Amino acid sequence: MCKYKKEYVELVEKRNQIIRNLKLLKQEEVVKKYMQLVEENKALYDKQLSLYRLMKEEEYNSCKHVLVYSRIDHDRYEGRSYEYSECIKCGLDNSVLDSNKGSFSFNEEIMYSSLRKQYLTGTHTNILCDLDLAQAIYSKIKQAHPNIDDKTAIDYFTVALNDIRNIKVSDDRKVKRAKRLSLNSNFRRWTGQDVHHG
Repeated sequence: MCKYKKEYVELVEKRNQIIRNLKLLKQEEVVKKYMQLVEENKALYDKQLSLYRLMKEEEYNSCKHVLVYSRIDHDRYEGRSYEYSECIKCGLDNSVLDSNKGSFSFNEEIMYSSLRKQYLTGTHTNILCDLDLAQAIYSKIKQAHPNIDDKTAIDYFTVALNDIRNIKVSDDRKVKRAKRLSLNSNFRRWTGQDVHHG
């Protein structure tokens, strides 16, 4: 019986080695598939970013901008003010031209590139307003009146913004107003003074 035991142990060891190798090969197949999917995802992501850039550039270039002053910086040393405009329709922001290019987000990089090709022009409302608020109001106007022209939309926008700013409401009502406008419930930049910095 002992003569079979040695052969049996060797056979079990060989089979165990084969089973371990099979498991490794099976895992390698999973790893290969994983790596293949990672590469495919990266290629699709790169294409998505490229298409997103083209889409945003087209949006910025074809937009008939409606502008608000969304930020005013004050230089205390020189006593100057720098006014920055943003489009309430597409969000194009000319303040990126004076920003640190090294710290741009992907969207800011696209804006910078678009603004380097052409100056931000359009219908200026001469209104000081946080862009999120301006876009929320404009969005509600477009939702209620999809075919409205820019001049009428600006008139509606001005009335709505004046009502928001001049009709005093409780903090609870401000939270509800922010919610109706699809703004963050902590939104607090309701007045023109909120766009002043420095």
